Amino acid sequence: MSAAGFSITIPDSWFEIELHPDARNAAIGSLVEERLREVPELREHRAALARVLRETARRAYDSGARFCGTLVAGLGGAVMTATVTVTIVDAPNEDAAVAQYLTAVPKRGPDSIWRQVESTELPGAGRVPRTRGVDDVTLPDGAGWIRSLVMQTFVPFPGPNPVRVALITGSSPLLALESELFDVFDAITGTFRFITDQEA
Repeated sequence: MSAAGFSITIPDSWFEIELHPDARNAAIGSLVEERLREVPELREHRAALARVLRETARRAYDSGARFCGTLVAGLGGAVMTATVTVTIVDAPNEDAAVAQYLTAVPKRGPDSIWRQVESTELPGAGRVPRTRGVDDVTLPDGAGWIRSLVMQTFVPFPGPNPVRVALITGSSPLLALESELFDVFDAITGTFRFITDQEA
């Protein structure tokens, strides 16, 4: 049995973003207009909303993502964001037992980066490795970095000798919402499943 694709579900309040450069600007424009009709109080954030979605789509596409879902919501005068992407990557050294390559980073202070290595049970995939923590996410085009919450879950493709991994990454610069956002990332990741050749 081999995988022909995958599915993942995001909350209704999130956007699924078109990633391809030829289609994303028009798709994001339509997406924003649709969301403003549903949630008129976001209208004051219209320009920021479109800008964040375009930038998120560009970063996701440049990193090789196949799926990108994002939360963009007004919070007072600011815009809060969170993103979940799915990227298909080669397993390190063609070894899908990724856990042996993951390293923890101890927390050295209240504002430091840190990473813990753990595992989680996914329906249809079994127990898979995961990291969660705070890291500096590099911005495109040398624009710097932003300290962010990051959760990454590594799901080997089905088959006897998997050499590819679905990397599901949840990230957000909203460090103060660590517990809440990690719970959301965990819930979204829990909906991930491969679609087999027979189901496609």
